[in-house]
Amino acid sequence: MRSWIHHVKGRHVRQARIGLGDLREEHISRQGFFGPVAMIYRENGPNEIVRVEGALHPRRVADTTRAEPSDMSDPRGMPEIMLSNEDVSVAISRRTAAMPYAYRSIDGDLLYFVHEGAGQFVTEFGHLLYEPGDYVLIPKGITFALMPDAGDSHMLVIESPAPLSLAEHQQVGRHMPVDPTVLVLPELHDHHWPQRDEWELRVKHGGEHSSIFYRNNPLASVGWKGDLFPYKLNIRDIIPISSDRIHLAPSAWCTFQASGFAVITFVPQIAVADMNAEELPSYHRNVDNDESVFVHHDESSSRRPGTLSHVPQGILHGADEAARAAFQKRRTPGMRRTLCGVSVDTDRRLVVSAAFERLSA
Repeated sequence: MRSWIHHVKGRHVRQARIGLGDLREEHISRQGFFGPVAMIYRENGPNEIVRVEGALHPRRVADTTRAEPSDMSDPRGMPEIMLSNEDVSVAISRRTAAMPYAYRSIDGDLLYFVHEGAGQFVTEFGHLLYEPGDYVLIPKGITFALMPDAGDSHMLVIESPAPLSLAEHQQVGRHMPVDPTVLVLPELHDHHWPQRDEWELRVKHGGEHSSIFYRNNPLASVGWKGDLFPYKLNIRDIIPISSDRIHLAPSAWCTFQASGFAVITFVPQIAVADMNAEELPSYHRNVDNDESVFVHHDESSSRRPGTLSHVPQGILHGADEAARAAFQKRRTPGMRRTLCGVSVDTDRRLVVSAAFERLSA
C-alpha cells in the first residue's frame, strides 16, 4: 500500500532533482521507483569508488561485439547467455546462416532486438522482415526459422518463461508511447520450399533440445486468426515520454513487461530544459532491481555500441562527480539525449555467465 507519510530532517530541497545547488541527492527506493522512497542529501559525491573487495561489482560492462556464440559459426548453434535468473535470460546471437530446421521454444517467449543485420523470421504465421532497431516478439510455442541476410548479424535475445506484453502507460492513453497500429504482423505469401523427405522441428524444453521429424513442413500455412501471434516493433516508432522540468525515471520508458522484469527502451529525445534541474539520472540505490543496459548507439557518449552493462541491486547507480561536471559544462537548454538502447531491469538478482565475465575482463 502506498504511504504518504513523509518526514524531513536537515538540509534538503522541496522538489526532488531541482535546485540542489551544492547538495548531492541520493535516491533510495523499493520496488523499482514505485515503492517507499528516501532522498539522502550530501555535500560530497557518494559514488567516488576507491576499490572493491569481494564479489559484488558496482558496474561491469561486457563488449558483446567480441562475443562468439555458437550460432556465429554453426547453423545449428545457439545464442550465448550473458545474464540470467529464474524469470529471464539475456543472450547474444550473431547468427550468420539460416536455421536448417524449424524452431519452437516451449520454455517461454522470445524477444529479439536487432542491433546489426537484416533478414527474416519465417513463421507459421508468415514472414517478418527485420532490420536494425527492430524488436521481434515470438510467443511461446510458435514455430519459426531465423534466416539472416549475408553480412554481420548481432542481436540481443531475451527469453521469458512468463508471457511478455507491451507495457500500458494508462496516463497517456492508447497511442503513446506505442500506437498499436505501428506493430508489424507477419505477411503470408507463397514460399518455394525445397522437396524433402522429412522436415526437422527442433524443440526447446526444460533447457534442452529435441528434434522431431515430420513428413510435412511445420512452417507452411495458408492462413490464421486469433490474438496470439508474432510481431515486430521498431524503436523509431516509440514516442518518448519526457518532461521539460524533471528527469523521468526509466519506468516511464518501459516497452515490454513480464513477471519479474521489464524491458525499457531508451530513445533519442529532448533533454530537460530547466537548467536548475538535474538532467543526468540521480544517484540512485535501486534496492530491489538489477539493471542491465545494451547500447544500440549513442552519438555523444563514450558508451560503445554493442556493450552490455550490469549493475546489481542495492548498489549506487549513476555517474561519478567527474562525469557529472563534464556533462554540466557542455549542457545547453533543450539539448538532445542521443542514447538509444535496451535495458532489462529485474526483480531477482541476475547471475553473470562465464561469457559475460570473459567479455568484461
